[in-house]
Amino acid sequence: MLKLFFSVFLAALVAQFSLIKAQNLIFNPGCEDSLLNGEIPHWTEVVGTDWKQRESGNPPSYEGDYMFFAGVSSAAELKQDVEVSSFANKIDSSIQCFKFEGYVRAYSQSPPDHSRIILEYLDTLKMTKLDSIDLGEYYNTSEWVQVTDTTLAPIGTRFIRIRLISTRYNGSNNDGYYDGLSLIADMPSNISENNLVVPNRIILSQNYPNPFNPSTTIKYGIPERSFVELRIYDILGREVTLLVNEQQEAGYYEINFNAAILSSGIYLYRLQAGVFFHTKKMILMK
Repeated sequence: MLKLFFSVFLAALVAQFSLIKAQNLIFNPGCEDSLLNGEIPHWTEVVGTDWKQRESGNPPSYEGDYMFFAGVSSAAELKQDVEVSSFANKIDSSIQCFKFEGYVRAYSQSPPDHSRIILEYLDTLKMTKLDSIDLGEYYNTSEWVQVTDTTLAPIGTRFIRIRLISTRYNGSNNDGYYDGLSLIADMPSNISENNLVVPNRIILSQNYPNPFNPSTTIKYGIPERSFVELRIYDILGREVTLLVNEQQEAGYYEINFNAAILSSGIYLYRLQAGVFFHTKKMILMK
């Protein structure tokens, strides 16, 4: 009897853990919730004032009865700021990833309208953009296209902003559609010991803290084995120091930059991995 009870308890615990792990952090992720005073619940119109539900039909929704539809505005943006402060300890220990998944498509016309999704990792006040992932513009008219991203949350992340951006190229409606959105807290990974997470593209996160005095942490990710250079420049483009200059395996990395001998001001840090490169600004404030 005790063995049976333990087995049932363990199974329930595993099921509960799986449920928590897979919980979608986005509210109203498929535009299925009833409109409130004509507005889509849990989402904010940034550009355009005509965002609404489009009923499944032509085209069919990816799932459920509705999909996100920008209405008649030639340019339109809808956003939701997802709070992730409950994961703060893991985020600030650099072991918390978030996995986004969504589906996009366009109405069958030529030229078709475009759908675009951007993810932004923000601090507590939503004033500092710690990282930004542009998942690209899509205009497939024959089927739904899956777009995904798994990112190690930068230290200090407390909100993840989901931006849906539609652009009209034809007709009177803006027919870039969205459906089946999800954001889940992926299994934490011990980057420093196992380097388990491999990005699908080159990533250079915003340094943290920023502004800083005198040291800051720079994180980056490379999708494949590459020769990596990480250089610091002043605002005039003169090289200040070379932080990384070596062959590295695919994965995420972090390095501390101490600017004690430098003057206050704006600096640039440039990551190059193979033929790809990425540059960001940082502020030294003494």
